Amino acid sequence: MSEAPQRVYEPATTRTFYVLLLGMVFLGMAITIPGVAWPSVAEDLGRPIAQLGFVSLAYGTGYTIATLAAGTLARRYRSGTILLSSGFLGAVILGFVAISPSWWTFLVGMLILGLVGGSTDGTANTWVAIRRGAGSMGLLHATFGVGAIIGPLVVAGLIGAGVSWRIAFAILGIGQLVWAASIYVWGRHAEVPTQASPRGEGGLGLSAPLFWSLAVFFTYAGVGGGAAIWAFTYLTEYQDYGAGVGGIIVAAYWGGFTASRFVLGWIGDRIDPRRILRWSGIATVFWLGVFWLSPTPTLAVGALILAGFSHGPVFPLEILLTPRRFGTSHTANVVGFEIAAANIGGAVLPAFIGVLVARWDLGIVPPALSVFSVALLVCIELLRRSTDAAAAASAGVG
Repeated sequence: MSEAPQRVYEPATTRTFYVLLLGMVFLGMAITIPGVAWPSVAEDLGRPIAQLGFVSLAYGTGYTIATLAAGTLARRYRSGTILLSSGFLGAVILGFVAISPSWWTFLVGMLILGLVGGSTDGTANTWVAIRRGAGSMGLLHATFGVGAIIGPLVVAGLIGAGVSWRIAFAILGIGQLVWAASIYVWGRHAEVPTQASPRGEGGLGLSAPLFWSLAVFFTYAGVGGGAAIWAFTYLTEYQDYGAGVGGIIVAAYWGGFTASRFVLGWIGDRIDPRRILRWSGIATVFWLGVFWLSPTPTLAVGALILAGFSHGPVFPLEILLTPRRFGTSHTANVVGFEIAAANIGGAVLPAFIGVLVARWDLGIVPPALSVFSVALLVCIELLRRSTDAAAAASAGVG
């Protein structure tokens, strides 16, 4: 395994990192607000509730296109330039969505907002992976979780107070504008150093490490996305929890997920990230197994929350290790591919659970999540072994 890239913590870089933390809060809000606002949006624009799927598809399409283009953008522009452009474009688009007069303009707004989100996500992750350490990566993703929690609360509070859904998007747009201004002041000159790939300067082919890296992100999103989408329905329709209690349990799952990333921010620089990854994978398998086979509902609920805590560090740590595995010259490309793989896994695997539910019933949800978690652990281990083998082969050739 190659040495970790040098971490630079000069004051200018630290200020840029703090600005990125703020940006990830707004990114988390942007991802979760549309779903909560949708019933009000649908009523206002005269659309069926079922068309939320088109909103998710538009946003996800934009997000995936942007992450796949991350490498191309990184070769042409500074990180600060990309972030600044994304920030200001996001503010404009959120304002456009807030005054959107029709369904089609709203949908186009969601597509462009997805492009902005994917560009921000890919660039921020690449910058932190190269410039900072495991603790910083944990904090970056923890603040995303904070935004994901705050967003629904803001929308629900405004709508509950009789305020239009448009105000929620306008408020987020103002926040995005503040963030863009912060990037202009403290981060517009941000860039990342370039180092050679551990396996030489050749093109980025579909090597075994890259294949297993994408597999990790695909299966990771299946575990998290499957739990996020199906846990509430499983708890309320199969386990007979009330809607209020079910909502609290799912919120607690995400609370555990976010808390683990704050813990990673605290201890991440002291422990080998590969060791944390292995134990995260093992613990996720264990707790989802308990969620499936638990003899009591109370223990099952606790296991679900602990599974979220165990699962949380995987994404940020795998992103962090990307420069070490592929070299900083390929990091932007690979990070874009990894995030795209997570987007696809987060769509395909929860949908597959839906197919299983239709074939059997909601009781299939816990075993399906357990199988996904085992697949994730296997992929983590195979990625580690393939990376070690590639590094050893490269050292032997050298």
